[in-house]
Amino acid sequence: ALPISIFYTFTGEMMSDYLKNRPQYSLFTTICERANLMDLLSTYGQYTCFVPSDSAVNAYLRERGLNSLDDLTDADCDTIARTHIVPNLYSTFEMSQDRLPTANMLGRYLATSVDSVTTEIVIEGLAHVYFDLKDDSVENGIMQPINMVVEKSNSYISDILRDNPRISIFYEGLLASGVRDQIQI
Repeated sequence: ALPISIFYTFTGEMMSDYLKNRPQYSLFTTICERANLMDLLSTYGQYTCFVPSDSAVNAYLRERGLNSLDDLTDADCDTIARTHIVPNLYSTFEMSQDRLPTANMLGRYLATSVDSVTTEIVIEGLAHVYFDLKDDSVENGIMQPINMVVEKSNSYISDILRDNPRISIFYEGLLASGVRDQIQI
């Protein structure tokens, strides 16, 4: 096994300090504040935070037709923040499997992969961990800066099937047979 010092750079900060001390993460910092998670991020523990840059948060807002964070509810901020925080330590070296072994703070597992061209770690098939900023250690965890906001669905499987136009006939069969109601539990 390789020594941990190869993967981490100690900065002497807590996650909350890391976010507040870097203006390129001010929007995610505000999201965490609105989600009432800054106290958690300022205490000892073992967390991995996939932190989207301000440009990533702005792109997320634009894609939804929103003008600013003011257009998000506190519940939206809570979902976004908890999606990006995993209550365990993971360096990019440990992200070569198909998912993280620990669920995020929403209880959902984040899919991980390695981009075959850039060798960057990819979260949920889209969000790339910035290679030159990865594995930045803080006192209570590891910061993994990413290039987009990660989204996880809170939908039932039947809702996901309904929204997929490629399987509309299959979905109609679920409705007709009553199976849809059974899997919506």
